[in-house]
Amino acid sequence: MANPLAQKLWTGGVALGLLVSAGAASAGGGFVSLPTNLATYPSAARTLAEAEQAAPPADPFLQTLRAAYLEYANYEFQKMRDFVDALFHAERALRAAQGEMVEPLAVGDRNIPIEYQSTLATAGARLTAVINAGGASKAPEATAKAIAAYDCWLEQQEENFQPEDIARCRKTFEDNLQVAEAAVAPQVPQVITLEADILFDFDKAVIRDEFKPTLDEIAALLRDNPDVQVFVDGFTDTKGPAAYNQRLSERRAQAVADYLAARGVAPERMTVRGFGETRLAVPTPDETEEPRNRRVEIRRR
Repeated sequence: MANPLAQKLWTGGVALGLLVSAGAASAGGGFVSLPTNLATYPSAARTLAEAEQAAPPADPFLQTLRAAYLEYANYEFQKMRDFVDALFHAERALRAAQGEMVEPLAVGDRNIPIEYQSTLATAGARLTAVINAGGASKAPEATAKAIAAYDCWLEQQEENFQPEDIARCRKTFEDNLQVAEAAVAPQVPQVITLEADILFDFDKAVIRDEFKPTLDEIAALLRDNPDVQVFVDGFTDTKGPAAYNQRLSERRAQAVADYLAARGVAPERMTVRGFGETRLAVPTPDETEEPRNRRVEIRRR
């Protein structure tokens, strides 16, 4: 009983592990026996102490990952007397402290009730996407907390008898994942400039087929950022009558907005405007052809 944490658990007259109502859940799936849980105590206590005593990493992601796994390890060890899962979380905390990138378990690594497998698999795919998109550097704290909380959610859902703990881990996961997803999502630039000579044939407002893939990418970007509202602005050069150029700029801006709307961008997010030859990117005299002035701009509002 040299370990002070072990001494604390024994004082109060409660034998180790007796508060685990059906045994501890193993990372391999299913419940383990009470003797197995008790036999895991020394390893869990030792690893937990090592993880706690390890110097916190300088990297914000690893630092948060260590702290998050330690919180779950201590909860399982001190309150639940689940030494198998305490060891699981403590080992991951220690690996993070040693500078290792710890990836969450897959749904198949635990014995998850079938009715929850699809939900957890979808959540895991979202988490993997965040990790692959650089979440550890772009949103280090949120990504780390989401990883540890996902493992917690899997663990609690496998046991499936503590709804409050399941809900707590799930909420921690979802709250942090949303923050991380927002951080790694491609951001809409302040202005996207499209050359009208590439978008349209001369004096036309019909989008060329070869430019549609580019507009498809812009539509996807806007769909991924549903809170962003934009102006779709048309411009011309000074060649030709000003009134005609005004109408042409409006038609071209509307054509772009209609295309984006057909690809899933809500029309109410777009304000269509035409400026004709009144807002030149390159100042020129009247009746001057200048390709850089013939353009459509998608501008954040």
